[in-house]
Amino acid sequence: MSAVTKSRWFAIASAVKARYTIILLIGLSFLLFACSTVQDTNIRTPARELYNQAVIASEDQFYTEAEELFRKLSTEHSGTQLATLAYLQLGELFFKRTKWDDAEVNYRSFLIRNPNSHLTPYVISQIISLNYERNRYGIFIRERSFDRDMEPNRKIIQEYQRFYLLYRQSNYLEDVTELLRNASNDLAEYEFVVGEYYFSQKAYDSAITRYLHLLKNFPKFERRNQIAERLIDAYENNQQPDQANSIRMILELQSSQST
Repeated sequence: MSAVTKSRWFAIASAVKARYTIILLIGLSFLLFACSTVQDTNIRTPARELYNQAVIASEDQFYTEAEELFRKLSTEHSGTQLATLAYLQLGELFFKRTKWDDAEVNYRSFLIRNPNSHLTPYVISQIISLNYERNRYGIFIRERSFDRDMEPNRKIIQEYQRFYLLYRQSNYLEDVTELLRNASNDLAEYEFVVGEYYFSQKAYDSAITRYLHLLKNFPKFERRNQIAERLIDAYENNQQPDQANSIRMILELQSSQST
């Protein structure tokens, strides 16, 4: 065999070897990709399956398991519709277990991610309801108390204004309006007690501020006449007879019109 023939044979053999090497590398790459895909599928449960498992656990009252599954869904499948719906379901779970802070956080997370949902009126009504329930105290007989934290009542008023502005045709309006009425009365009672405390301490400026706030912001409060009379007393004790006479004239005018 001549030197030229040997050279050509060596070149062909090298080309064939290189070609098989490339094919082998492609095959190995495909095999590795396929293996990694199978492993990822095994680790990451599909969103629909996770959601169904969580709903079943919730319906069977396995609330801790349901919570874990909904949290996993919202984390592993973030940005999907089911992940967004998981926040609503978490809100419902915590509401059932009277975990008001956690319920409100998840309800609001749902609203942030899906503000135009047809479920928005329901979610806002739930936020109003849980803030109403926050002020119930007692073990055997749970009753609301106006001398506790008033922040939930303020939230009710704020959320109701939003609800009434956007969803006044909603079926939930009647229920949330009743909650608003009770929350407003509790808040007014609280403000009145604070005003009475200032009056008893002869801090008449502070008492006057509270009484005026009540008359201005709680027009349906049943103690309005009593507040007005206390306001007259506070003005007189604070050496403000003109203001006292003005309130007295208003009371007399209202009395004459009602008879």
